[in-house]
Amino acid sequence: MLGALSAARRLPVPAPRRRIVARRGQQFQVLALEQVAYFVSVDKLSFVVTRDGARLQLDAPLAELEATLEPAQWFRANRQLLLSAGSVLGWGAAGRGRLRVQLQPALAGEVTISQERAAAFRQWLAG
Repeated sequence: MLGALSAARRLPVPAPRRRIVARRGQQFQVLALEQVAYFVSVDKLSFVVTRDGARLQLDAPLAELEATLEPAQWFRANRQLLLSAGSVLGWGAAGRGRLRVQLQPALAGEVTISQERAAAFRQWLAG
């Protein structure tokens, strides 16, 4: 058992993802993560939204994507939203300890961070 633990510690940590494959209709497109503003889930479908506002569909759920992204650059805001640090314009109080976040490009509807996640969000943005 001790030998298995030692072997597991020597396994290389997978490098964070650098690109994402998305599709628009029947066409596939490779995007560098620097082009991505955020990932959003709508009606059980996952989408990537680029910094210029294009929205393309993904084949992977957000939880699967989150596991492959660099935590310093990406934050799981809620069940529907995984955002990059570069997409956050600002935030303010939303009542009851929650935060209302402004994104670029803007997302339809209000983006809120729960009271439970608010401190982690502020710490994440502080870097």
